[in-house]
Amino acid sequence: MNRNKNTKELLVSSFKEQLLHTPFEKITVKMITDKAGVIRTTFYNYFKDKYEIFEYILEKELFAVLYALVENDLESEALKMIFTFFDKNRSFYKEAFKTAGQNSFEEILSKKVFKLCKILIKKHGLKIDIKNEALTVDVIAKYYAIGIVYVLKMWILDNNNEKITSEEVYDAYIYLITHNILEILE
Repeated sequence: MNRNKNTKELLVSSFKEQLLHTPFEKITVKMITDKAGVIRTTFYNYFKDKYEIFEYILEKELFAVLYALVENDLESEALKMIFTFFDKNRSFYKEAFKTAGQNSFEEILSKKVFKLCKILIKKHGLKIDIKNEALTVDVIAKYYAIGIVYVLKMWILDNNNEKITSEEVYDAYIYLITHNILEILE
């Protein structure tokens, strides 16, 4: 069992290294397995395709921790951790965000953040003081998921934003979601 875990981690490590030097669309399963020192069919024992590696990395390295923080009533820390995590792993995620099309990294991340938002809503309920059928749980969760992912993507991909800290981006995000556009106009 331990060998299987090591093999899976070798494949993930190989993929991460490849992405830092090769555009995602040019990375092949063979490239990943060659670098990991395993045969090509071994890859399919762990992943159905290279997109699934993104899901695995996000789940293992970020979302498992976020779920634990939420479970322990540390929601603010969980939200801050998202920005800190992407900052610490900026080089990898800069390349990850460049993937496009169906199953893009952005789409995979959006689904994971959407799920997290739904967990938060389920745990705390909603304080909506207007009756509006357009404000469903899914609509609200999607709104916040898209916002978080968009802010992360713009921050990570913009070379000028490398000087902006994760704390500053987090604070800017909180400011924007707590003020409507009319409140920030002069």
